[in-house]
Formats: sequence, structure tokens, C-alpha cells
Amino acid sequence: MTSKFVMKNFVCLSILAMLGGSAVAGDHPDPAKVRATFERHFAGRVSSSDAAVTAAATKTSPLVPFSIRGTGILTDFLEKTTCAGTTCTASTKDGCDCLKFSGNLNASQLGNASWTAQITVNAVDCTPLGDPGSDPGNPDVCCFGDGVLDATTSGKSPNKLELSLTGPFCNDPNSNDDIAAQGTYIVVTANSTNKFAASAGTGQLDLFVGDDTNATTYLSANGLFQLKSPF
Repeated sequence: MTSKFVMKNFVCLSILAMLGGSAVAGDHPDPAKVRATFERHFAGRVSSSDAAVTAAATKTSPLVPFSIRGTGILTDFLEKTTCAGTTCTASTKDGCDCLKFSGNLNASQLGNASWTAQITVNAVDCTPLGDPGSDPGNPDVCCFGDGVLDATTSGKSPNKLELSLTGPFCNDPNSNDDIAAQGTYIVVTANSTNKFAASAGTGQLDLFVGDDTNATTYLSANGLFQLKSPF
């Protein structure tokens, strides 16, 4: 499977949604449910106690800069499904696609490691971009996705750092309709292991999926990292 085939399928789903999907337009989450979600998350977590803040700080590591540089390939493209096999929450039940990647990277605090990523893209509720792009038959769009990236060291006792990713996948109108992903990452403390079992952090992560036979992928990230967090 070539990357051209992958990108054509990705874009075609978006075109169908924009041209013929009446369920796409105006289908938004219930504001009351969104507000309730925020209320549950923040309720009871606001503290004005300086002593509590000081105590928490003494049990944690300092915040340090964090960066990733790596390469990989797109290993699989699954249509009309989520990567986890769960129900797709797009405005149409078959509106999700799953993209899988693997490769090698070098990261601060981690060193050399292999990486895999599974990202589910909502391929129907997309936003058209302003420029028509290099191929008038394929309008350029941004579609939101979410997933996880696992970076794992080698050896008898490997360390794994898992990042949760959320952000847009865009068909770039100024770069031969290449795919660019730009999102926020958060360290998943519960699924990181060994050295990183109590870690936390956040920042910006970028993926570029090229238009070659292997869909060569460049990976970069920058942010803040805490080896031992209060979570």
C-alpha cells in the first residue's frame, strides 16, 4: 500500500462528508454535558493552602525541557474504525480511520528508543482550508484526531514513556497535499513504566507523513517534563 493510496482514502472520506453528509453540519456536543465534564474535573481541586503547595513540591522532581526527534513509517491504515476498536464518536458511525506508525527516536530523559503510535482520526467532521491546494479534485482539510505514542528503550528492563496526543491532521495545500499532524501531548503516567512510572509532562508534537512509497514520517516534540510528579 502506498502513501498516495492512504492519503486519497483519507481525503475522500472528508469530501463525502462535506458534500453529502447532512449529519455533519451542525452536529455538536451537548453544551450542558461539556460543562458537567469540566465541573467534575475541577470540583474540589482548588486549594488556597500555601502549605499544601509547598508539601507537594518537596515530593516532586523539577520541571526540565523535553524534546523528541525521530523518523518512522506509516505501517497501517484502517478505514471506518477506531484504533482501539471502540465505537466511533464522529457524526457518522463509520467516520473514524485508524493510522498506525512505528520508527526510532532520540528523546531527552529517554535516549535512543523505538516508537509506535496509533491515532484515530475523525475523517468526516473536518474543516476546509482556505487554499484550494495542488489537486483541485481533493479539497484541503483539517480533521481532528487522538491517540497514543509509546517510546520504549531496549535492554532487559526497558523503560516505556507513553504520550497521549490530541490535535488536527491536515492535508497541506502548499506542500503537494502532504499530511501534517500537530497536537498537544500529555504524558500518560498510568501506562508509563519503570523509570517513568511516576512521570508527567506536556508540550507540542508534530508529525509529517511524506508522499513516498513507505509514507516516511518525521516526528518532533518539545515541552516540559517531570520525572517524578505529584499525580
